[in-house]
Amino acid sequence: MLIVGERINSTREKIQEAIGKRDAAFIVKEASKQLAAGAAFIDVNCAMTSGDEVKDIDWVLSVLQSELADISISIDSPNYHAIDRAIKIYKAKGSLMINSITAEGSRIDSILPLALKAKAKLIALTMDDKGMPDTAEDRARIASAILDRVKKDGFDPKNLYFDPLIRPISTEPEQAREFLRSIPMIKDLGANTICGLSNVSFGLPNRKLINSTFLAMAVYAGLDAAILDPTDKLMNSSRIASLAIVGEDGYCADYIKAFRAGSLI
Repeated sequence: MLIVGERINSTREKIQEAIGKRDAAFIVKEASKQLAAGAAFIDVNCAMTSGDEVKDIDWVLSVLQSELADISISIDSPNYHAIDRAIKIYKAKGSLMINSITAEGSRIDSILPLALKAKAKLIALTMDDKGMPDTAEDRARIASAILDRVKKDGFDPKNLYFDPLIRPISTEPEQAREFLRSIPMIKDLGANTICGLSNVSFGLPNRKLINSTFLAMAVYAGLDAAILDPTDKLMNSSRIASLAIVGEDGYCADYIKAFRAGSLI
């Protein structure tokens, strides 16, 4: 399972402060912890700072790649200019991912050429001009439309990851089931699936329990990648155990390794 580490996100107060103060040591430490815990990509979101997002993402990426020469970055922004700038300054030896496109015409028209030029992986949210879908079938329909479009433009589907958009079960309790139903439907199209887990538990106590349980269920449904905090021991334990149970961890080698390293709860 591909893991995208979520911690360098400007919605987190400590990250906002570190970006504002240009605290390079803190940013590098956050990335390093996630890489050590198994993240393949480090998500970078500077959209919620009090400064200029383009300048902020420029600084964060410059700091990360100066200290971590092979770091792979997921550029997480609604801002075309921030994504474009991040691609231009990225010089590390890893890979890029762009988060995200949708089926909305203006979004896919602007971001897809950047992904093609950068040879980046691409996250696609299953939403269109009508908004977020309610059913698994509508999620798969939107995914199919996006897939057709990106293939037409020459984008390799193996580098595309669909996020079926989980919504809070505290207000829409049926949506977790629809999300889980959509995963095999989307995979049947020949595409990968990914999700940001934390929204499922919004508004509830003990959110980590809901998130880790949901991850286990999504792994069983066939989820290929997840945007999460890999330093969260409960979440990481759920991921490792789930992969062993569904046969994605040959002879439970990773599970045993994690146990011996003291990484499991």
